[in-house]
Amino acid sequence: MFLGICICLCAAFCLGSVFVPLKKFPPSDGFTTQLFMAIGAFAVACVTSVLINFPPVYPVALLGGVVWSSGNALAVPILSRLGMALGILIWNSVACVVGWATARFGLFGVPQMLPDSHILNYMGIVVLVVGSVFYLFVKSNVVEDETGESNVDAKDAEEPAVPATERLIAIGGAMLSGFFYGSMCTPITMLQTRKDLYPGMPSQGLPYHFSFFTGVMFTSGLIFAGYCVFKRNQPYMSWNLALPAMCSGAIFSSAMGFLFVANGLLSQTIAFPICMMAPGIVAAAWSVLYFREISGRRNLIFLGVASTFTFVGVTMVTVSKDTSH
Repeated sequence: MFLGICICLCAAFCLGSVFVPLKKFPPSDGFTTQLFMAIGAFAVACVTSVLINFPPVYPVALLGGVVWSSGNALAVPILSRLGMALGILIWNSVACVVGWATARFGLFGVPQMLPDSHILNYMGIVVLVVGSVFYLFVKSNVVEDETGESNVDAKDAEEPAVPATERLIAIGGAMLSGFFYGSMCTPITMLQTRKDLYPGMPSQGLPYHFSFFTGVMFTSGLIFAGYCVFKRNQPYMSWNLALPAMCSGAIFSSAMGFLFVANGLLSQTIAFPICMMAPGIVAAAWSVLYFREISGRRNLIFLGVASTFTFVGVTMVTVSKDTSH
């Protein structure tokens, strides 16, 4: 239990830090960024594969990477219409609920994974979702980097008015992305738990890491190729974004490795809500302490309330693993 919580915290720190290397650079249109992230993530997956003696590629686990890349492809259009805070709030909340419900109720062929305390588990999920709403009221400062280019949040802070129809479509897209993010571990969970369908599959998570990111690399490449065709072979390329994006991908790949291991130690009912919501606290710490993009009494109060709800919710979900009915 203790080891599983420590691994969850490592995953949360990495997930909350994924976009830190990109923070000082313009976000481009997202498709090039996703491709370089996939390259960095795949490189880490190759190292992991070497360290665990070259496990085979599992086609079902590869589907998890396809699912993640499909959801991530929608991210930039969504954020350009909803803003960073609202977009991420919607898809993280949906991902948290989908990932938890999949394991809790045995959806999509995954066996039911029941916590020891149903009440604490339910209450923890509710507290996490309520806490995430407070992030809506936290506003970032508009900060320009040393080259005079606005950083990622500057674009969001100066959003033009978006027509109501586009906004509703973007909200639906954010919910769809959240569904993809919440479902990305489902294929691997099935391999680990459905021994009747997949006999002889490893019960540990790391052997599937390389397969997952093979799916990420393959799908991101296809998406970028389609984007190049759409742009008539004139994609937006910002080469100063390449290395930071690969670093972000490497961090994300490390985070997923921790998440796969944590799912096996704690079950997805416990690990997934923690790893989806706790990164918000990490990201908030980066914003306040390093980037100085969140300031002012009002913003810090809302941020403190949101972080407190998140911490309490994560604690309740964690404790529900070891508490009797």
